[in-house]
Amino acid sequence: METLPAASEVGQNPKGKPKKLTRLPDCARIEKRPLLHPVISSPYSSAQNQKAVYISSKTPFISAVKRVRALLKQIEKRSTQSHTATKQRKAHSNGVTDIAAMAAVDEKDPEEVVLKATGKAIEKALNLGLFFQGQEDCKVRIRTGSVAAIDDIVPIGTHEQTGMDGVDDQARNEDSKNINEALPETRIRHTSVVEVAIILR
Repeated sequence: METLPAASEVGQNPKGKPKKLTRLPDCARIEKRPLLHPVISSPYSSAQNQKAVYISSKTPFISAVKRVRALLKQIEKRSTQSHTATKQRKAHSNGVTDIAAMAAVDEKDPEEVVLKATGKAIEKALNLGLFFQGQEDCKVRIRTGSVAAIDDIVPIGTHEQTGMDGVDDQARNEDSKNINEALPETRIRHTSVVEVAIILR
C-alpha cells in the first residue's frame, strides 16, 4: 500500500507527526472550511490530466459507480485510438522506430480514475474500491495519506447575564474580551485522505 506525503508540513513536530491541537476556551468555536482541490478534468481531456471523482458521505453509491464507468469508457477509447495510430505509423515506415514507440506506449503507466475521500467518506470510497475490485475488467490500488485543512476560530458573542456567584458582569465581559483578542483567527489541522485508483486490466 502506497502512502501519500502530507499536503503540508505546517503544524508538524520534528518527528513528522502533526502536533496535537490545543483545546479552545468556552468562548470560541470552530468553523471548518471546505477542502480545496483542483478543477475537475473533463472526461475527454488527455491522459496527462488526472481523472478524479471526489466522494462525500452523501454521494450515492450507484451514481459514483456510473461516473467511474463513464470515465473508464473514455480511457479505453483513448487507449484504443493510441494503439491504432501507432500501428498505422508502423505500416507506413520502416518498423524499427515504430516497434520502439509501441513498446513505450505499452510500458507507460496506465491511465486511472481516482476516487478521493476524507473523514467520514473514506468508508464509502473503500466500499467503491471493493466493488470495482470484484469486476473482471478492473484492478484497484489504494493510497493513503493526510492533508492539511484550515479551520476558522470564531469567538462566541458575550451576553450580559446576572452574576449568580457575585461576579460583576462588566469584569466578566472584560475578561472574555481579553481572551477573544488572544485567540488566533485560524488554525491548521490534519485529516486522513484515501485515494482509490481504478485501472482497466
